[in-house]
Amino acid sequence: MNYTLVVVEAPDVGRAPFRALSFARALKSSGHHLQRVFFYGPGVRIGLAWEGSPQQAWHDFATEMGSELLLCSASADRWQIKTPPEGFDIAGLGSLMEAGMDSDRVITFA
Repeated sequence: MNYTLVVVEAPDVGRAPFRALSFARALKSSGHHLQRVFFYGPGVRIGLAWEGSPQQAWHDFATEMGSELLLCSASADRWQIKTPPEGFDIAGLGSLMEAGMDSDRVITFA
């Protein structure tokens, strides 16, 4: 099956980005494909570097799986993320809608 994950909680506030990464690893070990991860609202703060951030772990996992890591453009503007970190792209909500059409399941982590 083809999955898309949506992460709406900031990594410095809650555990959602970490739970989503654990879920993504379980998908891989079960033979499923993770098409994209869309970081929305406070979730885009994964694009800000800080000690303990799962940013690098997401980058490494997505590179290995061939998954897209997308930061919501409106949310990135709100948190003043002008340049995404390596392995991440900035995209609009249209990309999330497209993912919903292309994926068998879309799961939100909040």
